[in-house]
Amino acid sequence: MSKLGVMGRVAGWSCVAIGAVQLVAGTRAEPGMNTDATVDSHVRFMGSAFVAYGLGWVEAAASPTPNLPRMRVLSGLMALGGASRLVTRATVGRPHRFHDLLLGVELAAPVVVEVLGRLDRPAR
Repeated sequence: MSKLGVMGRVAGWSCVAIGAVQLVAGTRAEPGMNTDATVDSHVRFMGSAFVAYGLGWVEAAASPTPNLPRMRVLSGLMALGGASRLVTRATVGRPHRFHDLLLGVELAAPVVVEVLGRLDRPAR
């Protein structure tokens, strides 16, 4: 299995697991979250979307030759989420420090996909 395929599967199943936890636990899934009904409803809804997003990663990585264009789109979406976290920092303030880790992963995703995609490319 290619390095890109492994990365895509790890990313995908991680997203599925995180989304499932959010779906089941709601605001209790993450430190620092408010526990009102509106936020809980939003977290559970987004959990289901994150499960679907994760399945997109798994599908893109499933074949012996992973779908690099699709993985680029998925990693770009992840980076867009990271950029959105930066907007929160600029407009509302710094969230719980756990989100620093998430921000790093999200902004690094496109770089990791590109590097692994180039490493997996057959020699010409």
